[in-house]
Amino acid sequence: MKSGSVGVLIMAYGSAPSLDDQAISDYLRHILQYYRKTEPTEEECRNLKERYQAVEGSPLYRITEDISQALQNTLDQRFPERFQVHWGMKHSPPLIEDVVSQMAKAGVKQAIAVALAPFRSRLSSEGYYRLVQDSNSSLDDPIQWSFAEDWNLHPLFLELWKNRIEDVLHRQEKTPTVIFTNHSLPARIQEWNDPYTEQFETAAEALAKKCRLSQWTTAYQSEGAGSEPWLGPNLTDVLQELRDQGQDTFLAVPIGFVMDHLEILYDLDMKAQEDAKEMGILLWRTEMPNDDPLLVAMLAELVEDKWMNGIS
Repeated sequence: MKSGSVGVLIMAYGSAPSLDDQAISDYLRHILQYYRKTEPTEEECRNLKERYQAVEGSPLYRITEDISQALQNTLDQRFPERFQVHWGMKHSPPLIEDVVSQMAKAGVKQAIAVALAPFRSRLSSEGYYRLVQDSNSSLDDPIQWSFAEDWNLHPLFLELWKNRIEDVLHRQEKTPTVIFTNHSLPARIQEWNDPYTEQFETAAEALAKKCRLSQWTTAYQSEGAGSEPWLGPNLTDVLQELRDQGQDTFLAVPIGFVMDHLEILYDLDMKAQEDAKEMGILLWRTEMPNDDPLLVAMLAELVEDKWMNGIS
């Protein structure tokens, strides 16, 4: 790292790094520690492995690296040798806490962290930033960190989704009902005055207005296992209710995610499609942002804004 460079840490959820039984078990164990004290069961590990096998492995690692490299290139063009981009995962190697330590050892004095999670929650983006803070506090020479502002209504975030929605709508003879989806979280977040649900609904409403949608709604997907209640309504339930009302063509727009992963490739492209087929309805979905130049440009703006206004 060049002397005086500002570190940038891009953070994603994580993924089992391989289909090895131990890798699957370790990944699931790391996730479940936030929700319960018991170990993952053999059935839970087997089910997760089967989902990974069904999609031939998650591309999350590759896409996260692609986003980080594209961000590095963009920042280099505007501010040569000013920033050094790193990336880490919340639940799988390279873990966020390990990357923070590596950045400090490399001589980073100032850094900006950005979680690839559109909507803020104690169990989502705030959890990423808390990991950074906790890891940083244990360092002999702590880094001065700054954290990206909320970006659920950032113009470039809305534009990249608007483009995807309109791309599908322009290719279809029949206008579908648009269903904006988000990752479900335990319903207990509603007791914390958590902004997660409000930010999701606000972004969906903004996109519906931009795209001049006449028929749209919201739903949650990919809820976890166990007896704890999760945020709803569930996507399958929404599809069933709207089908019963006579609607038969739908477009899923997963704005709670930014890249292809199990929640998209399995939960939407396979499981939701199976449900749709059983209901006798059509269900399409938009393409994911992944390393779209608009997403990268937005990340660059978030980083630049924090840097220009002073890291604090």
